[in-house]
Amino acid sequence: MSTVSRAELGIDGNAGFAFLGEDLAVGEAEFETIAGNHPKGTSEYDRQAKLAINRAFTRLKKRLSGEYQGKPISYFLSGSYPRGAGA
Repeated sequence: MSTVSRAELGIDGNAGFAFLGEDLAVGEAEFETIAGNHPKGTSEYDRQAKLAINRAFTRLKKRLSGEYQGKPISYFLSGSYPRGAGA
């Protein structure tokens, strides 16, 4: 089990991600492709990106639920997290 207890949420390329760990070699991650071809910085891109990040985080929590024995996994927003209107 990772010693890091907070997942990092953000965007990498065309995917939202949820990452838990020191680095990708030893950590746990889930990625979800951002739907549509909306230009970055538009409200629709931000909305779709946030949905992708949420789906990735939900999958990560579900996959690790046994490892964390029902304890909640907190998170923080990386610098890549969309902070447009409604953020």
